Amino acid sequence: MLIVQSVKLTWDKMERGAKFANARKQFPFAYVLPQTDTYDNVMLHNQYFYQHNTKFINTSHTRKKIYCYSSIEKLHLHNVTICQNQYEYEICYHNYRRGHNKDYHNIQSQYYRKNCINEVAFILKQYQYGRIIWNERSIDWDGIWNYNIYIYNFYVADKMPQNNIFVSCAPDFVYKQMAMLYKH
Repeated sequence: MLIVQSVKLTWDKMERGAKFANARKQFPFAYVLPQTDTYDNVMLHNQYFYQHNTKFINTSHTRKKIYCYSSIEKLHLHNVTICQNQYEYEICYHNYRRGHNKDYHNIQSQYYRKNCINEVAFILKQYQYGRIIWNERSIDWDGIWNYNIYIYNFYVADKMPQNNIFVSCAPDFVYKQMAMLYKH
């Protein structure tokens, strides 16, 4: 069983200063899983936040928080792919930033001859916990710039773990791709 927690923090240019960046340093990268009796081979828990001044507003209450999938192939994560080999999960990060591309010479790959990041972040085995963190800048339909931090927490278990699995211990693996999103 693979448990995935997706956490996204969004802010705009009004929260770009040092005071607001210091507040983001205090932003938690993991949360307690909600109580649920429904689970499958893959469980996804979503959390969305918006930074307003130095406060973080949880915007998840208007959306479904828990999704269950019978197989890893049905799970679609932003910039992350997962391959299951027996009881291991290979977690890969891909993004259109310059960097290492493990499939650069693979003619069969969608990343063939592309100058982008496509690499193995880590391989998780039973009872291991991994985290991927990256950031992006995007422009909205109205021309407003948004800044985002994405966090994916992964845990492999044979049954549903305790709800506090992501907050009770440190990850075994941490993969980061933090870009400079704006210049001073």
